[in-house]
Amino acid sequence: MRRRHRRTARRAGALIIGMLLAAAAVPAAPAAHALPPADVPAIGVDTGRFKLPIGCTITLAGVPVFWLPTDVDVQGVAPVQLGPGQEFWLTQGSGSITFPSWLTSLAPLLGLTSADARITDLSIGASTSTPESINIAEKEPLEIPGIPIEAGEPLKVGLPLEGTFDVGPFTAANAGATTLKFDGAVAEVDLKSSAGFTLPIKADCEASQGNALLKIAIGGPAGRPPAKIQGAPLNFPEPASNQLVGIVNAPYRCVLGGEPLDVGIAVGAHIPLVVRRGGSFAFDRASGALTLPAATVDRLADKGYTTASGTVTRQDLVVEGGTPATQNVAGDGIAIPETRLERGRPLVIPLPAEGTLTAGPFAPAPGARTVAVSLGAAAADLSFDGSPEVVRAECAAPSPKAYLVENPVT
Repeated sequence: MRRRHRRTARRAGALIIGMLLAAAAVPAAPAAHALPPADVPAIGVDTGRFKLPIGCTITLAGVPVFWLPTDVDVQGVAPVQLGPGQEFWLTQGSGSITFPSWLTSLAPLLGLTSADARITDLSIGASTSTPESINIAEKEPLEIPGIPIEAGEPLKVGLPLEGTFDVGPFTAANAGATTLKFDGAVAEVDLKSSAGFTLPIKADCEASQGNALLKIAIGGPAGRPPAKIQGAPLNFPEPASNQLVGIVNAPYRCVLGGEPLDVGIAVGAHIPLVVRRGGSFAFDRASGALTLPAATVDRLADKGYTTASGTVTRQDLVVEGGTPATQNVAGDGIAIPETRLERGRPLVIPLPAEGTLTAGPFAPAPGARTVAVSLGAAAADLSFDGSPEVVRAECAAPSPKAYLVENPVT
């Protein structure tokens, strides 16, 4: 039953996911520069937008009539890390699917002018979690009435009609990791004609290359409060097919002059969702930001510091199931511009100030089924108030891990 449920979920997920994003289209942030501070989520938050290749079997009166390849465009918010047994949600979910213009060009033949959609299964999975899948349409199907059909124009269907949806609660396992994914969906569509008749069809869609969205590591102490994030920025441009664009703001504990400080290191990029065996993948338009919570700014201000500047000398990416095993994307160093420290005010410092970073290429190891990339150790040389004295900041890799992506090897 579970296997059949997942299969059904995957199929409909395509259509439903598609219906998830049209309502949530947002202005695209500049892709060729460092992360705009307003687009950086809070420390511990992962935001992303994904375009998954799918294939839909279109059924009429129970008879399959054709197979439709397309993409589902979906976005949402999740925690970067989880504690053992912690409750969590995928929040701020929305999405869309666009049917090609050749499909709507057939509408005049039957006089079709509009469509009503009814989503009866939209299942979101979280591997190793309890439950492993949740159908958000199980108790109340999602209704999308009056979708206009314009002959020869792409048909974009979004879900929900207003606002966003949350999926959960899931309960994390005691260790390891969980992978969030679109497990599937089922859509029933009534095509309406100007002559007054209705043509009911069913869209049965499944991911054609991979439907995993993000991986979340589990670790640390138990007893963390539920993670249900709201209000995170989601200002992403539309990704290419089989690609994600996202921002992960990972929590780091750094040591500066022998004292521990809490900071966040955010990384954003366009990243492929799969990697071919014998091939490789890289992060495109990668950039980042150093985020200092108000408490950390206050601790620096307590030392009498009013400005800070310096150079990031290390930001490792750690690769599981691929090569190189570690890559320092800071290269020859990334300048931290002089920044004023104001007590009580958190800071988001885009890095680099202009341009982007290079990350990759990463190649699958022989026999690997997936390639996962997470954030590793970081370091910076800092100076305060224009002093020539350099203070070294060393930051251990986040624990539990902070994953950027996990790609299936196909």
